[in-house]
Amino acid sequence: MEPIRVLVVDDELFVGDLMQEYLTLSGYSVTTASNGKDALAAFSEIKPHVVVLDIRMPGMSGMEVLKTIKQNSPETGVVMLSAYGDPETIVEALGAGADHYLQKPVNLKHLVETLALLHLQPK
Repeated sequence: MEPIRVLVVDDELFVGDLMQEYLTLSGYSVTTASNGKDALAAFSEIKPHVVVLDIRMPGMSGMEVLKTIKQNSPETGVVMLSAYGDPETIVEALGAGADHYLQKPVNLKHLVETLALLHLQPK
């Protein structure tokens, strides 16, 4: 059985690397990107089961990336991340197709639990 593919997108490289390491140790196959353009290129290449996506990034925002992913692959799970927990942004993200929203700093155990809730557990 192939591993669950996760694309982690965060412009804070340390945060992306930390999530990659933790998710890899939890049994996931993880790719990272640090901006929207690279995220969409990686998305096309690896066809992830789920994308963990920061909302606020320079250049292309996470919301723009979310909308593009959901237009091209509505079945792909998307977990949005943000250090800014304003209700309007959360509602907008969920309305645009995000499956879940997590507040930064991300509790890594909670992230794995969220992936499990989306039925994306390593076998």
